[in-house]
Amino acid sequence: MEFETQYTTEQEAFRKEVREWLDINGKMPAELGPLSGSEREMTRAQWEWKKEFRRKLGHKGWLFATMPKEHGGGGLNVDQDLVIKEELGKYVELQMRQTAVAGLYVWGTAEQKERLLKPLLLGDIDFWNVWTEPDSGVDLASVKTTATRDGDDYVVNGIKCYISGDFDPDYMWMLAVTDPDAPRHANLGHFFMPGNLPGITMQFQDLINRGSQHFVFFDNVRVPKEYLVGGETQGWQVAQTALELEHGAAGSIVGRENVSQNLLKAYQSGSVHAMATGDTAREHVVNILIRSKVNTLLSQRNFWMFRSHQPQSYHGAQATWYSRENRIRMADDLLDLFGPHTLIDDKDLGQLGGRLEAAQRGACMGTHGAGSYEIDKVIIARRVGMSRTKEVAAPTH
Repeated sequence: MEFETQYTTEQEAFRKEVREWLDINGKMPAELGPLSGSEREMTRAQWEWKKEFRRKLGHKGWLFATMPKEHGGGGLNVDQDLVIKEELGKYVELQMRQTAVAGLYVWGTAEQKERLLKPLLLGDIDFWNVWTEPDSGVDLASVKTTATRDGDDYVVNGIKCYISGDFDPDYMWMLAVTDPDAPRHANLGHFFMPGNLPGITMQFQDLINRGSQHFVFFDNVRVPKEYLVGGETQGWQVAQTALELEHGAAGSIVGRENVSQNLLKAYQSGSVHAMATGDTAREHVVNILIRSKVNTLLSQRNFWMFRSHQPQSYHGAQATWYSRENRIRMADDLLDLFGPHTLIDDKDLGQLGGRLEAAQRGACMGTHGAGSYEIDKVIIARRVGMSRTKEVAAPTH
């Protein structure tokens, strides 16, 4: 069976166009310095460059390439989007948050789509997902943050944590209790609100993965009602649309030169310091390559299904679970293959520019984020009929 992606003549012609554009627009100026693998260590100037690049990409129609043109997308097909994602990955990594895009597209009013969705698709604004709280992460329906109606505003109070994002967000995609007397799941509202409203403060969380997680505090924040997406108590339904993508339904494209391939080349060339040798070493390398390929195929399948509007069920959670499992198993293989060199990012003794050390830390955190390792299993069980509770995928288009 052939697992390699086959490209059409039209795709390769389009690839040439994309490469030429990225050669001009996609290279960070040398004077801004090397881009660290850690979001936390990105400079403000580098972040500003990436933000402007994102805007250029959006106005080119390549940021959300398959979304309708009338809403700010590119109106392109999935074959073109695949090429864009592959080539883009060779230049600069961008966070392609889909959650608010789907939520606004499915649940937003015509006015919200014009005022909020369009600039989002054009890359003029960005946002943070503001969901997790100190006492509610996996059980997202148990959030305690409140949004109390007061005239034409909602007054928001509460604390969010483990919120990912670089520097200051333009908007926040947030779930809050709008009716404390209503039953569970029927008591929530969802907001896409400005991130600079008075009463919002943020505090960095220094975690093992060196990522850009934060506490976000809301102290009597007045949010105009036009930032409520869906009905006042439809927040859980809106969240489900967003969570489908957070749980992997949108898929992803891994470039032709992914980390496992770079590892293989480095190992074959002798440019890494492997402690394991012979058949033992080859077994670890092959394990990494096989699992990475399976991970890529699952992600590419979901990428195609989502952008081709194919119905999905367990597919997103399956790919997300396997991705987490792959990271854990890869970390073990790397440790057995390279020994203590895998645990340091020293420029001389570290491996692949510190990527292997980052993989060890990332594996520790990999079982959380976008739910958890166990939540993926629960979703799969419910979707395939192995649970007392049955469910279907929420709409994302």
